[in-house]
Amino acid sequence: MKMSLILQVAIGITFFLPWTIYDNLKPHYPSIHEFSNLCSADDKYNDSSITKGKHAKSLVEGQPDLFCEEPVYNFGKRYKYENIKHVFVFQNRGTKELKIEKIESSCGCIIGETTVTNVDPGMSGTIVVNYRTGPDTGTMTKSIRVYSNDPDAPVYTLQLSGEIIEDITIHPRQIKFGYVSLGEKAHAELEVQPRPGFNLEVKEVLSSNPIVSAKHKKDKQKNKYVVEATLKDNTMIGVWTGNLYIHTNSERQRQVIVPFTGEVLGDVQVYPHRLYFGSINRTSECGKSVLITLLKKNIRINKIEVQPGFLVSELLAEPHRDDGKKNVILRVVIKIKKDAPAGKINGILKIYTNSEIQPIIEVPVSGEIIEG
Repeated sequence: MKMSLILQVAIGITFFLPWTIYDNLKPHYPSIHEFSNLCSADDKYNDSSITKGKHAKSLVEGQPDLFCEEPVYNFGKRYKYENIKHVFVFQNRGTKELKIEKIESSCGCIIGETTVTNVDPGMSGTIVVNYRTGPDTGTMTKSIRVYSNDPDAPVYTLQLSGEIIEDITIHPRQIKFGYVSLGEKAHAELEVQPRPGFNLEVKEVLSSNPIVSAKHKKDKQKNKYVVEATLKDNTMIGVWTGNLYIHTNSERQRQVIVPFTGEVLGDVQVYPHRLYFGSINRTSECGKSVLITLLKKNIRINKIEVQPGFLVSELLAEPHRDDGKKNVILRVVIKIKKDAPAGKINGILKIYTNSEIQPIIEVPVSGEIIEG
């Protein structure tokens, strides 16, 4: 009888004690039960106890906490004028609601938008970033600032970085002929270099301004093209600009634009070529200057006029400048009378000289007079 009783007690301990211990542990380990239903999307995302259990070690008590595991995205090598899109995933590791207040970018070429502005503790959100690469090449880093109610990081910075490349590299990127004497020819060269492995072909080079002609030839040894631009010797006095259009076999850079500029000098040089006052108060004192350089010893200024009548001018001699040529430099100061009417300024400065090729030099004057 005693042996039968002992055997029953032993069997009871063997089968019932583990279940008693398991029931006692369940309140302390709720995930034992909840994780059995992880295949359900509702259980996975709506049950706060799961979130707390998964992030118990990283939760920040008493406040929201914005966290992004990968705050820097390296987009590798991309071409100029290419669209880049990336999604940053962030999380609220705090115990209070995270509020995204605004998102700012380091330049207008990048736009960042969030899919959610209020994020519950332990939950996640995304920030979609669109970046349009520009004309510059080389290593680029762009920043996105996320403003939130996180007291430890009210401004959280995300970054895009990488390298902008191109099929074709132009050197120099702009042709500057500089100052050219009247009747003189001027030449300039630029190199068209393909990226390694690209078999470049320059089909034609066109000029937007007929005073500049262009031709090209291939340097087979260095795997590049040389473009030569020539200024015609009958170009008139003054500043001129234009573009060279280089047509290639590149799918991404079928046409490369290279701007050019220069100035043909006569007997007198004027700077600036247009005088702009901007928006000014009619009661304020305001003066703008025009510099006149006499390039030859026998050249002189006979007279200066300015229109309309509410503009006044004064001719001043500049202190001697040791520019190597000992040119005479004069300054014309243009002022606006206090009784000038409000409205647009459409005036002109006329400089009369004894030069046969530049007897009258005209400088447009513009701006706007506003009421005080």
